[in-house]
Amino acid sequence: MAWSAEEAAEIAHIGPGTPSGEVFRRYWLPVETSANLGGGRGGAFSGAQNPLRIRILGEDLVLYRDGSGKPGLLAEHCSHRGTSLYYGRVEDDGLRCLYHGWKYDRKGACLDTPAEPPDSNFRYTVRHPAYPCVEVAGLIFAYLGPPDREPSFPRYEELFRTDGVRTTGDAARISRWPWFAQALDNVLDVWHREVLHGWFKGVPPRAEIHWGKDGGSPTPIKFERTPWGACYVYLANAGKPGRYEYHETHAVWPCQRLAGGTGKAIRWGVPIDDHRSRWFAVSFRPFGPGEEAAVIRTPSSTQLSDGNGAVPDDWVEQVGHWWNLGHPWRQGQQWEDEIAMSSSCMPDRDGLPDSARWRLASSDQGVLLAREIWSEQVERVRRGLDPIGVTREPNDAHLIRVPALQCDVDFEEGMRLFNLTIDQRVTEMEERAPGHYAGVR
Repeated sequence: MAWSAEEAAEIAHIGPGTPSGEVFRRYWLPVETSANLGGGRGGAFSGAQNPLRIRILGEDLVLYRDGSGKPGLLAEHCSHRGTSLYYGRVEDDGLRCLYHGWKYDRKGACLDTPAEPPDSNFRYTVRHPAYPCVEVAGLIFAYLGPPDREPSFPRYEELFRTDGVRTTGDAARISRWPWFAQALDNVLDVWHREVLHGWFKGVPPRAEIHWGKDGGSPTPIKFERTPWGACYVYLANAGKPGRYEYHETHAVWPCQRLAGGTGKAIRWGVPIDDHRSRWFAVSFRPFGPGEEAAVIRTPSSTQLSDGNGAVPDDWVEQVGHWWNLGHPWRQGQQWEDEIAMSSSCMPDRDGLPDSARWRLASSDQGVLLAREIWSEQVERVRRGLDPIGVTREPNDAHLIRVPALQCDVDFEEGMRLFNLTIDQRVTEMEERAPGHYAGVR
């Protein structure tokens, strides 16, 4: 689906009441890591990292942890006279504004208005904007949508399985491009994986994906819809005679990317505002023979570092050009993605890509599919329906298992997997590890 300039501009906005913003507000989204938010039980609920100021979907919010150890997410500015609650005092049962002492609990109820007369019931008329939170797998998730449309929390196996090693990232990476550049225009773009992340490494390209290298057959590639979004599947050259890499990458709505391997990793590119996203990540690897039967969570950086845990705002410009391969910030894929997507944004388009002028080709099937599915979700939400992948079974203990297979195979086995439908691949995963998947209903 090729959008006009007006349609692209409308889709790009994610604030309250915008078409895409309302789609995002029908899902649970990660907003912070557990490690970054201070506080805890036993009265130790204050500190330099509690509360935290965060911005998500264009909203300014304050995240805090009260004396119970549970997180609460409130609108930043006090309902009384607008002072920032970021400077407030965390107490056992809520967050108190430093200006006049109004105190709010995690649900936004006003617990105290000390400047009012002792017999005043005024506080009962106040309901401060607040959003429910769920803390799991080292991340804090929030639901920012209408209370009567709150869905069940999605039980992805990477978040809930206990028979392996789980690693949660530090969420330090901030990308400087519109959210849809990744969520819609990049995640299902299989050819950028080959060219952008393969051809410009200072070594001969491996030609993992090709149109008939050395007289061989073109790489099998397909795109398909799934119960949670869409995915691409390919059978790539593995660099060894007779061996191939079977690979799936899934776009899980609204902003998740899930790929496999020895373990599987979920990455969320959560919009901060119309032009920036913050990256969260959790990976899970099942135990191998003889490994301890306990979940291990270790921090993992999702951002480049200058040795002090941060990089300057102009780190992309400091790297310079693709041939600067020796620069420590050039390695990996982050610089490549930043260049490819941020440089497509036009100052005269309010920092958005001018996609109405693009010449989309046959290799852009994934981009077109993602845009088509997103437009459908915008329409579903407008009609009061749930978007794709939303679950409403709060007592369902089954885990959601996205296939995202990646394995080394011979051609026959690779084509067998390639020709399976998404439902058949899910069934095969359930047969290999029963009890973990019940599907998205």
